[in-house]
Amino acid sequence: MIQDKKIALLIDAENITSKYCAIIFREIAKYGVATYRRIYGDFVNSRNINWSQADFSKYSLTPVQQYSYTVGKNSSDITMVIDAMDILYSGNVDMFCIVTSDSDYTKLVTRLREAGLSIIGMGESKTPRALKAACEKFIPLDSIFKTENKAAEKAKTAKTDAKATKTEKPAEKSEDAAEKKEKKRGKASKDDQSSEGTESEGDMPTPIEDIIATICNTILPDLETDSGWANLADVGNRLIKLYSDFDPRTYGYDKLSRLVRDRSEFEVDKKPGENHTSIYYVRIADAYRKK
Repeated sequence: MIQDKKIALLIDAENITSKYCAIIFREIAKYGVATYRRIYGDFVNSRNINWSQADFSKYSLTPVQQYSYTVGKNSSDITMVIDAMDILYSGNVDMFCIVTSDSDYTKLVTRLREAGLSIIGMGESKTPRALKAACEKFIPLDSIFKTENKAAEKAKTAKTDAKATKTEKPAEKSEDAAEKKEKKRGKASKDDQSSEGTESEGDMPTPIEDIIATICNTILPDLETDSGWANLADVGNRLIKLYSDFDPRTYGYDKLSRLVRDRSEFEVDKKPGENHTSIYYVRIADAYRKK
């Protein structure tokens, strides 16, 4: 079973901040168990590292100290590559998870993949496309972080508004509600500008319209049955093979089923599966079907 896979988790601390730690381990749990948990960097002198002893203890990470001998050069590259090859030849793992946004690791990922191991990459959206493509699956940590923060903020706001509705005087309700609405608009505008500035760095994620076009023109015609339906799980697996950086959370959806349901190009059917699970099927909507 995929849950039984032994994974070597190698983190480049000079390119990934500790705020993603919980997300990293939550994503790892979907694929197996991280038997190797190593994090690399110059923890003594580097100003780019914000990882602490508390982080190492909480997630049982083994810090590998590598002093920087040249200013401006990532000191972890060679050490991490050597360790990865040692782990590969030990034969003790089934999968590697390389956590970095540095394209210098592209060759390492390619070499590990050539050895027949599955490679999961994690990093920020700015990660160069070459590294994303080298991985079997690339997980955008910053997109997940933003989505979760927005969801938490939305839940907090809803709770605050509900509490305020009970305590506010009737005359104050409409005025305060209008003020809150205006503030939210201003905040949303600033957030959008900030988000745009971040995404402009490095390679952009594959545009959603390209994803939809691929599903309609390539994937569904290949997977659909005589009735026109295809298993959504198979569609998702094919998407990842075509776009290693594909993740519905990049586009604001926690699941692929919610993404396709929100698109007029598709019809979605939900059927009961084993152990109280659900199986989703998808097909091209009649209005978009070629005649």
